[in-house]
Amino acid sequence: MPDSLLRQGIVEFNRGHFFEAHELWEEAWNEAAGDEKRFYQGLVQLAAGYHKLSLAQYNGARKLLERGQQTLSDFPATYAGIDLTAVREGIVSTLDNFPTKPA
Repeated sequence: MPDSLLRQGIVEFNRGHFFEAHELWEEAWNEAAGDEKRFYQGLVQLAAGYHKLSLAQYNGARKLLERGQQTLSDFPATYAGIDLTAVREGIVSTLDNFPTKPA
């Protein structure tokens, strides 16, 4: 697993730099195979979803966040040193409090 890309992506994601996290994880995704590739796919989907949310592109954001959640759903509670339980809870919280389009 390209650990440096994973860690750099986490730093960017936690800073709210979702596009940058997406780009780093996509690079790792391109190099990965098997479960690792699916893991990165889920991270890429989440980063893209949060990026779209930051741009108020709600339909696309919801779809990407739901796909990311689904992609990561089969992974254990901790994978690659990441607490996926916390990640999943964050996604659920985001989706439960999802903004609606202005009237």
